[in-house]
Amino acid sequence: MASNLSRLVRPEDLKSLRAGDTITDSLPGRGKGAILFERKASGVIAASYRYAIQGTRKKVSLGSYKEKPKDAGFTLTEIREKAVEMAMLALEHGDLTKHKNEVENHARLKAIEAERIAAIEAAKGTFEDLLQDYIDDRTGKLDPRTIDEMKRVRGKLILQNTEILCLHAADIKPTHIKELLSPIHKRGSKVMAERMRRQISASFNYGMRAENVVGRTSNKTYAIELNPAAVVTVEHVEKKGTRALSEKELKQFWNTLEKTDRVGPVMTSLFKFVIATAGQRFSSVIEAEWHAYDLVECVAHLHHSKGRSGRSQQKPHPVPLTPRALEIIRDIHRLNGNRIRPWTNRIDGRPVTLSSLKNALNRWFESEHSQMDGVQIPRFTARDLRRTCTQLMAKYGIDDRRSDELQAHGTGGIVADHYRNNPMITLPRRKAAMTEFDHILDIILSSDESVSSS
Repeated sequence: MASNLSRLVRPEDLKSLRAGDTITDSLPGRGKGAILFERKASGVIAASYRYAIQGTRKKVSLGSYKEKPKDAGFTLTEIREKAVEMAMLALEHGDLTKHKNEVENHARLKAIEAERIAAIEAAKGTFEDLLQDYIDDRTGKLDPRTIDEMKRVRGKLILQNTEILCLHAADIKPTHIKELLSPIHKRGSKVMAERMRRQISASFNYGMRAENVVGRTSNKTYAIELNPAAVVTVEHVEKKGTRALSEKELKQFWNTLEKTDRVGPVMTSLFKFVIATAGQRFSSVIEAEWHAYDLVECVAHLHHSKGRSGRSQQKPHPVPLTPRALEIIRDIHRLNGNRIRPWTNRIDGRPVTLSSLKNALNRWFESEHSQMDGVQIPRFTARDLRRTCTQLMAKYGIDDRRSDELQAHGTGGIVADHYRNNPMITLPRRKAAMTEFDHILDIILSSDESVSSS
């Protein structure tokens, strides 16, 4: 048998090949190339597409010929079909090896680009990521109470609509914001709806500039172009409070709170202490640890936040303690002297929360103690007690400036911050004003008659 035959190959021709023998099967059409079959030493018949480029012969593997049905490889028909495909590619692209390398390189670059796009998509932050990223950025810069409130708002938003929170921040539209806020607004929580809108708006403002901040720890990207919350408005903003207790209401509350079911001694003493100290902020009192109470000098060294949005700049605020306030503190020390703070839960030592103040007031209003002469006392909040003390001081002649000093109210400004910035030098006049207030309170609590303005 000839070692190299050039004619239309039949299966019996391939079967008769011996190791090292070759045979070609020309493709139809001039210059289309041919299929080269070669019996290897292993017995396998390898098929290649052979073609010429500028007079140079080249080969591309087509796989192995399947002599038996159970053998690996391709049938003669399948090999010819593959060879025709190669011929078409050679006609269009020339060198098939070079073309194959180009295709593989293109596929590799395409895979790299797909990975890059996938990484970008994975790094794109969701609405929920944006809210958390903003809180993380503000932590340490804002008052801890403000951060806690922001976390609470975020938690409410997640519960409100998880699907919207899972969207990419860049895909959030004003309609999404309205969808989140409308249920809250409809159930009457209009103030909360506005607070949520403000926090969402602040988060988007942060997200629009965050990616350009050097040293930012978060790897999330947002690609936000517009703030969707900026164009959303919430009807009704926070109203200025006007409720202040009358002297009879204040006396009734003072004398009966401890008798109210499910209002414990710590909560009762906290309300009385705030009233006895001329209406201090509940949050400032609750946060103060035991070392802030100087029972020798009779001063509580509280702090209050100064600055926009509760920015973390704590100003010292010395509060004189009258014998009435000292007695309350000593009673609490007997209960919570082993705790870090006076105003803590007796069971687990956690600080009293502002929401628990509301609960205590609700329980008092639900009891018979909130009635005078069979008439229900109009509702008031813990904050209204501060206003009550302010108005009592104004009513009975305590100078407004001394009243403001006692309550750490409106004491900022350039002069106060840079010149009169040592509150301890005001302690003598604070003590005098607190003594005046305690005298007013003493008569209110011990008599049915009003205090004279003398």
